[in-house]
Amino acid sequence: MVVTGRGPAMLMIPGIQGRWEWMAPAVDTLGARLRVGSYSLSGEPESVPPQIARTFDDLVRQALNALTRLTDAPAVVCGVSYGALIALRLAARYPERVRALVLASPLNADFAPDARIRGWVAHPYLMAPAFLAGSPGRTLPEIRAAHDGRWLRAALGLLARVARAPHSPGRMAARLRMLDGEDLVSDCRAVRQPTLLVTGEPVLDLIVPADASCRMLDWIPDVRHVTLRRTGHWGLVTRREAFATQVHAFLETLP
Repeated sequence: MVVTGRGPAMLMIPGIQGRWEWMAPAVDTLGARLRVGSYSLSGEPESVPPQIARTFDDLVRQALNALTRLTDAPAVVCGVSYGALIALRLAARYPERVRALVLASPLNADFAPDARIRGWVAHPYLMAPAFLAGSPGRTLPEIRAAHDGRWLRAALGLLARVARAPHSPGRMAARLRMLDGEDLVSDCRAVRQPTLLVTGEPVLDLIVPADASCRMLDWIPDVRHVTLRRTGHWGLVTRREAFATQVHAFLETLP
């Protein structure tokens, strides 16, 4: 687990790839005004117990353990993509530990895999070459939009982080299977904490459609939505200063 900065505590939960390092630019930027903690999901290096997750609730229990290591007071919890669903259940099940929620490009709570995703989950290593081949098409448009003429340097920086913290297709598929049978819409409705939902522009988020993420606006009682311009799914990295500005503004509205 990594902790940086000083100030009010915020726990950041990574996405389905499981590695906190992919969020490192956002962790560092938020750490200028917050005490930010992050970790990798079970099965990855620098994770916290439980080291092996067999159910979705094991990942929630891991997030609670990480939160306890960060602070014994209620904290802000930020979940990224798949990690947003972990954050939602953490807030619903342990309301005394979560002061507020930030959901960054969240996977929609009513997610149902289509045929393509089901094929990938069934054969993650067989499908890995095709998945990797399609990654530039999903990420480069938002990197270009966010960085203009400096997009190549930004893309190489992201590629270097991915290379240093490689993901496991098998563990990613297992995490997706953990959602089978889970009622995450009920978790949304049970959340009473103030919640900020951040998405990129719909035309640039080619991983989780922004309109799918925004369905949760109908289910979470106290929620507001912000769209980060000139970015898509990875706005907390590609436009980390803008993301941090929105988070700080949200936190200033809390009691």
